[in-house]
Amino acid sequence: MEDAVGASSPFVVLLGILTLPWIWSFPTALMTAELSAAMPEDGGYVIWVEKAFGRFWGFQEGWLSWLCSFADNALYPVMFVDYLVYLRGDVSPLERWTIGAGVISAMTWMNIRGIRLVGLTSIIFTLLVLAPFAVLVVLGAPQVQPSVWLNRAGAIDWAVLLSVLLWNTSGWDNAGCCAGEVKNPQRTYSRAMVAAVLLVTLSYLLPVAVGIGVDSNWSSWKEGYFPIVASRIGGTWLGTWLTVAGLISAAAMLSALLCTSARVPYAMAERGMLPQRLAALHPRYATPWISIIVNSAGLAVLIPFSFQDLIEIDMFLYAAALVLEFGALIWLRVKKPEMPRPYRVPYGLTGAIAISFPPVVLCLASIALSSDATRYVSLGGIAAGLVVYWWKCRLSAARERSPAATV
Repeated sequence: MEDAVGASSPFVVLLGILTLPWIWSFPTALMTAELSAAMPEDGGYVIWVEKAFGRFWGFQEGWLSWLCSFADNALYPVMFVDYLVYLRGDVSPLERWTIGAGVISAMTWMNIRGIRLVGLTSIIFTLLVLAPFAVLVVLGAPQVQPSVWLNRAGAIDWAVLLSVLLWNTSGWDNAGCCAGEVKNPQRTYSRAMVAAVLLVTLSYLLPVAVGIGVDSNWSSWKEGYFPIVASRIGGTWLGTWLTVAGLISAAAMLSALLCTSARVPYAMAERGMLPQRLAALHPRYATPWISIIVNSAGLAVLIPFSFQDLIEIDMFLYAAALVLEFGALIWLRVKKPEMPRPYRVPYGLTGAIAISFPPVVLCLASIALSSDATRYVSLGGIAAGLVVYWWKCRLSAARERSPAATV
C-alpha cells in the first residue's frame, strides 16, 4: 500500500481502502464462490469462461490470466529484495536477480511438493506477517493525529493509485483455480471468501491509518517504506521485525500465487489449448510440476523490472480477464439456468448484474488510465495469444485430417 500513499493523500487512500471492499472485493469474491461451487474443477476461470462463451474465449481468458500471473507473481521477488535492502543496503543488479531467483526456486520446490504444504505454510506465514503490524498499530495508535486523515493536499497520480489499490484488493478469483483440490467446495468457498475480504480489509486499514497518522512525509512513501514508519513508532527493533515480516510476506504470496497460477496452463493443456506436456503431473506428488517450473522460469526473467512497471501491466491484463469472468457469471445464468449452484449470488439475474457493474467499471477505468508503455506491452501479449490460438487450431485441424489421408 505504500505506493498508493505516495501517489495521493491520506484521505484518498483511506477512502479507497474503505470503499473498495464493497464495490470490488466482495463482488469478485461472491462471483468466485458461485462459479467455483458450481464447477469445482482445477482451472477455475478458464473453465467458467469456456462454458459460457466457448473455446475461443476460454483460451483468451486463460492466456490473459497466464500472462497476468507472470507480472503479478514477479512482484514478490521484487518486493523481497526491496525489503532486504532495508537490512543490508543497496544491492547490485546481479545480486538482485540472484536473490530473487533463489526465492523463486524455494517456492517452486514447495509447490511441487503439493497444495497441502502450500496451504499449511500460508497459514503460518500469515501469523508471522501480521504480528509486527499488530504491534505497530498498538504502539502507534497513541501517537496518531487523526486530523491528518482528512488531508487532501498534493497531486494525485491516478494510474499508480488505482493500480496499487485494486491490486492490493484483487485476486479472489485465483482461489477458484484449485476448486478440484478443495474439500466440500460448495460450502467452503462462500464462507472463506467473506471471511477473507473482512480480514484483508482490516489488515490494510489499521496499519495504513496509524502509519500516515504518525509519519506525515507522505510523498516519500514507496514500496519498502513501512519499516521506516515502524522504526519511528517503536524503534529500530520494530523496523527490523517488520522488514523480516515483509520478506516472509513476499515469499508467502509468491508460494500461494504460484500454486494457483500454475493450474491455468495445466487446465489449458488438458483442453488442448497449450502443449500437452504442461498437463503432466508429478509421479509422486500429483502436482502439475512442468507448469509450475515454466511459470517460475518466466518470473526469473522479470526480476529486473520495477514494482510499478509490473503492477500496471498486471492490472491491465487482470482487468481484461476479470471482465470476461463477470460476463461468464451473467451469461451462464441466462444460458444454463438449470446448472446446479450450491451457492448463488442473491436476487437472481438482477443480483448477478448488480454485483458485476462496479468491478467492470473499475476494470475499464484501470485500462483507460494505463500508460502508453503498459498498453503496448499488454496489447502485444494479447496479440501473441491470438497467434498461439490460430497456430493451435491449425495444428489440431492438421492432426484430424492426417488419419483420413492415411486411410
